[in-house]
Amino acid sequence: MRTRLWNSLANIHFKASYCSRCSDFAGASGRMYSFLLSLFSAGSVATWAIWQELPTLWAIFVGIAQVMLIAKPHIAFLGSEKEFLRMSFEFQRLYMDYEKLWYSFENGCVAEDNVEKSFYEFRQRENEIEHQHINAPEMKRLVCKAERDTKNALKLHFEMDDKS
Repeated sequence: MRTRLWNSLANIHFKASYCSRCSDFAGASGRMYSFLLSLFSAGSVATWAIWQELPTLWAIFVGIAQVMLIAKPHIAFLGSEKEFLRMSFEFQRLYMDYEKLWYSFENGCVAEDNVEKSFYEFRQRENEIEHQHINAPEMKRLVCKAERDTKNALKLHFEMDDKS
């Protein structure tokens, strides 16, 4: 039970961190996309003045702006920063519950039967969080950062306790 509890605690921290990283990425991507869309839209208006001399340039700017407008709802991450952040907060709350359960278990304050009952309740909440929100696409760079965040947090929160 101890190993399963620890692995779940670490996994939930990872999920909270990953969703937070996804939220940051989604926000930055959305701002960049909006900038580019504005640039091409403004460019198409600006090239309107010279469209008779350079009709191909005007057609390119208008075409790119229109394709960007159509594609926006279908691009992963765009417009989902709040959803990822909400999901991260829910995982963080669950992580705190796992942490409390871990300390209670480690200090012998709770019977193993009660630990197992709470463990499965927490797993059910994890499942509910994952099914109530959007799926986070796997991005290796964000996974590595979230793994590093988790490793550092667990080291800070749990190895410090061994030394005190």
